[in-house]
Amino acid sequence: MVTDIISVKNDGTGVIEAVNETERFAEYQKLDHKNALRLRLLAEEMTGLIKNLVGDFDGRFWVEGDKNAVSLCLEADCRVDYDRRDALLKVSTSGKNEAHKGFMGKLTGVFEYCLMSYEASARYSGSYADYMYDDVPNYGYERMWSLAAMRNGLENMGGTAEAKEEWDELEKSIVASLADEVTVGVKSHKVRLVIKKSFKG
Repeated sequence: MVTDIISVKNDGTGVIEAVNETERFAEYQKLDHKNALRLRLLAEEMTGLIKNLVGDFDGRFWVEGDKNAVSLCLEADCRVDYDRRDALLKVSTSGKNEAHKGFMGKLTGVFEYCLMSYEASARYSGSYADYMYDDVPNYGYERMWSLAAMRNGLENMGGTAEAKEEWDELEKSIVASLADEVTVGVKSHKVRLVIKKSFKG
């Protein structure tokens, strides 16, 4: 099943409709109350991310899957201008996007990073952007970030202070705790963020 596609913007347009569409999906698939609540929480976290994006954002949200496995999808065209983004950030006291704290904040940063062109993104650095991969065949993306790959990377870092800090962020995050996988991928000048949740068993 694929739901209707909801137009969403970071001025709040479509956010309530996106969450409502997620609830309709859960009802149609006859998810029990606990799982329907989990899915709603994930949708709320995803739409919260939209509100924190820098500049004018115009994207598309939908839900696909069935009662056993669900994907919340957010897609947009790659068209963020780095210089404009940089100028917007300079209005803050620190010169940084203060929303890029914690897991969801940094995930927002990865999504913004992917919205830029290859040339512009080469000038960007961010904690989670370091976990980007090129030519990932299993997902079919030209480049991507994934929660699973990040977790593997942190395990390989051992017990360093940086790894401990990022593990702590994951443990405190609703999305990182509830989702089975989170991916951000670039393909054909489009960026897609997907939060996957399985309800099997």
